[in-house]
Amino acid sequence: MANWSRTAAVVLAAALLAVTAPVPAHAAGNGRWAVVPTPPDKPGPAPRQYFFLESPPGRTVIDTVRVANLTDRPMTLRLYGADAFNTSADGGFGLRPQAERQQGIGAWTQLGLAEIVVPAKRQTDIPFTITVPPNASPGDHVGGVVAAEATPSGQLAEGGLTVGVTHAVAARVYLRVSGPTVPGLAVQDVDADAGELTYTLANTGNIHLVPALTVTSSGLFGHTVTATGPGSQPDLVPGARTRLRAALRGTWPVDVVTTTVTATAEGGVTATGSTTTVTGVWPALGVLALLAAVAFLLLRRRRRARRPRPRGLA
Repeated sequence: MANWSRTAAVVLAAALLAVTAPVPAHAAGNGRWAVVPTPPDKPGPAPRQYFFLESPPGRTVIDTVRVANLTDRPMTLRLYGADAFNTSADGGFGLRPQAERQQGIGAWTQLGLAEIVVPAKRQTDIPFTITVPPNASPGDHVGGVVAAEATPSGQLAEGGLTVGVTHAVAARVYLRVSGPTVPGLAVQDVDADAGELTYTLANTGNIHLVPALTVTSSGLFGHTVTATGPGSQPDLVPGARTRLRAALRGTWPVDVVTTTVTATAEGGVTATGSTTTVTGVWPALGVLALLAAVAFLLLRRRRRARRPRPRGLA
């Protein structure tokens, strides 16, 4: 407890002494403000875009985040740590709002200031600590340091209600806790229907992975079927499961399509899933049934026309 108190005091003192400086022209963000790792005193050829940190369980990591105001007015921002997640629909990388319960990086992160006013066209460096619990599981714990608007700057109408929209920008944090690392991927529930391929991609290991996705597909007699999408590689946090989609082009009206999805990540981690689908059967059967009905009616009329009929007496 004493060590934590001294660490918190150092962080707070450093935060209060942080020096603001002019914002560099290359600062990245949402056009209004930016949140990036503070460059080291002797930066290398490529600036840090994310925090890549390591720690054994039970230790405290100290670093600094740079918050830049890109506008012509002072800006008040709230600062907090947040856990990362992947959306279930398309695998997008997201960070949990401050109001939600944080269980990983978001709960372990303590910033020197909870709120800051950044002058126009200036930037400031805010120290923060990440206290890793003694029982933290080995592998990657992913989150972010977030700077959000203190008050909503927009509105959204939905379901007859108008709610305020608060924008936020974050610097991602990838913290690896010492111990065995077990990478793992899975491609599950592969399904192709009506020209669309869907499948579940899961990170089954304990480190984050950015898998490259390859879809191969062929139809009846081996003719080529092409697949398009998803357009970008998902950054999957441990335990993530997401449903992805791709469009299939080149299938015949009646076809037997075999599709294989392969996910490959750094370190030789590979997973595959396949499906074979018969497409267009019911529409084809419907057309055949319609043609059979038309042929039956025409044949019936023709037989009736040929049937001899008694002539009347003159």
